[in-house]
Amino acid sequence: MAQVKINLSKIKYNAQVLSSIFNQNHIRFTAVIKCVGGDNRIVETLKEIGLTHFADARIENITKSKNEDLSFMMIRTPSRSELNDVVQQTDISIQTEITTIRRLNDIAREKGTKHKILLMVDWKDGREGILTYDIIDYINEILYMHHVSIVGLAFNFMCFQSVIPTEEDVALINQFVDSVERETNMKFSIISGGNSSMIPQMLYRDFGRINELRIGETLFRGVETTTNQSIASLYQNAITLEAEIVEIKPRMNIATGHQYLQAIVDIGNLDTAVEDIQPLHHHISIAGATSDHVMLDLLNQDYYQVGDKIQFSLGYKALAHSMYMVNLKKAYHHDEIIENLCNNFNVEKSNRF
Repeated sequence: MAQVKINLSKIKYNAQVLSSIFNQNHIRFTAVIKCVGGDNRIVETLKEIGLTHFADARIENITKSKNEDLSFMMIRTPSRSELNDVVQQTDISIQTEITTIRRLNDIAREKGTKHKILLMVDWKDGREGILTYDIIDYINEILYMHHVSIVGLAFNFMCFQSVIPTEEDVALINQFVDSVERETNMKFSIISGGNSSMIPQMLYRDFGRINELRIGETLFRGVETTTNQSIASLYQNAITLEAEIVEIKPRMNIATGHQYLQAIVDIGNLDTAVEDIQPLHHHISIAGATSDHVMLDLLNQDYYQVGDKIQFSLGYKALAHSMYMVNLKKAYHHDEIIENLCNNFNVEKSNRF
């Protein structure tokens, strides 16, 4: 039976390394849990090392948490039907539309509360955000709202367009923030400078006013997202996909005449993004997939048997897809050796990747 295998010890260790490096760079590390479906076991594991503030793009992931010690940031512009939950369930949200912000203000007034927001600026990703020349008008209107409070600005990279953030971006963001503050007589407490793709800039540049990054993929996959290369001090494959061989037969590719030994495993396009998975620790290749099956070329290795388990590494799309699949069992486990590393974690030795 196919299952997602979640090594909580690896996730905990990765979080400790990242938290230490972020602390030494005086940057707030906000763990983004959307790619793991807001999984409660993972959140509780991160809480064990002191992380209590999380970011998610799905209000359902936030509302299912029953832990009052945790706070949440909504990082996706919410739909109208979600605004009540955003006000009630989150401490802060990222906003991009003035009509939505007006409605948030109305709802917060009805509930007798004040909701904090970050304004997302469309910098160079082009997915969402307020255009730079409109930001002053937005702020000037919001300042007259009594139940919405602007606490800062947010920026984003490499979600829609694969444009890597640069040293120049860091400098220009700082100039932009200073300019906006001068024109509005505001002082922002949070400048959320981006996602995992900004980590290389944090390590080698003075971030200036940028004091927060929203980190998900590097935490759970252990990779540097601008290159997809493994980070030596982090664990990769903290979350993997395990499937079972249900058939082995000799097959032939009709188009090429190539004959090979094929295995079928019990996952398919319904379960994961098959184009984003790779066999892990197996010298085999993926021949193709349908909705319910992945076909493997065993490369004429005849020692595999029906019932054998095949492990797959997960890219970001495959990880998110599989974590949201309710029909896929989630199997949690700890590693005693890694737990010992976590318990004896030395901050001084974790100051670089």
